[in-house]
Amino acid sequence: MKKIYEDAGHGLPNDPGAVGNGLKESEVVLTIQELFNAYLLANYEGFEIKSTRTDNKTFLPLSERARRANRWNADVFISFHINSAANEKATGYEDFIYKHASLASESLQNIVHEQVLPVIYKHNVTNRGKKTANYAVLRMTNMPAILTETMFISNPKDAQNLKSIEFLKDFASAYAEGVAKFLGLKAKDSTHVVVSKPVEVPKEETKVPVETPKKEQLPKVTSLGDKYSFQVQALKDIGVYKYADLSENQRTLKKDTVFSVYGYTEGAKAFAVPSGFVQAKDVVPLFVTITTGGLSKDMETEFRAFLKKEQIGSELNLYVKGNPSATIEVAGLDLVKVKQFLDKKDWYYK
Repeated sequence: MKKIYEDAGHGLPNDPGAVGNGLKESEVVLTIQELFNAYLLANYEGFEIKSTRTDNKTFLPLSERARRANRWNADVFISFHINSAANEKATGYEDFIYKHASLASESLQNIVHEQVLPVIYKHNVTNRGKKTANYAVLRMTNMPAILTETMFISNPKDAQNLKSIEFLKDFASAYAEGVAKFLGLKAKDSTHVVVSKPVEVPKEETKVPVETPKKEQLPKVTSLGDKYSFQVQALKDIGVYKYADLSENQRTLKKDTVFSVYGYTEGAKAFAVPSGFVQAKDVVPLFVTITTGGLSKDMETEFRAFLKKEQIGSELNLYVKGNPSATIEVAGLDLVKVKQFLDKKDWYYK
């Protein structure tokens, strides 16, 4: 039986957490915690949960939160928070592990962050990346531990999203899925499986005759080839169409199927996939981490200017002073743009 210790940050009467735009952090994180639990209970078995608090009338010092998790010998610790900043334009998602974290904590962060990436793309959220910090609940816990910061309560747009149950549910479910994968929890039934390859459904025997569109009538398709192809995940059961104008449905791909995109039509309304086309709105591109070689200050400035010009919201994270390398997490056509930019500049990346 795996043990999950969850920590809804702050708590009244002592500490409401960040406050802004009609919201209190201590209340929002309780909702995230409830949705996190609901997802796990609906989809997995073989675990038990203990919480720092289950209402907004309880406050525990940070050291006591860690002590309780340690005393219980929890297998994982997750702390839910909402960010805040003096600059109301600050926005996005980020997660933290201890700055001297174990390899297990690093693995936990990688898995949770990977699950969050499709949610970030779905809601057009800025990805502030995977980070480290000296937070007490991360430093004092003995087990793999992660702290999530779901948006900025100080940002009016972020706050509006934080008032949406569906928005919170998407993030909470991603956190839960990440913890479940890290712990290797057993799914309750076979329907809860992420399919790694396209699933084909046999074509129907009888089809309504359709007129084949003329080539000149079809939308222009920009080819990406293997080098700039990217992966996407189906948001629901979706059709694969024979033509770029999304006519003549040939087969169905199941929800959660992951597959590669090799081109797109004007306006990115359709993506070219092996043997057909899918509607772009029916899939979510999966994020990829790009690591550059050393960047001079001028190169960094040019890179940031490019990201701003192309309206790519992903954060450029620099490592090591002087001539630092950088990482950036991007997906879909943003990934294509970044790769093409780096290739054009002849800068190393992997």
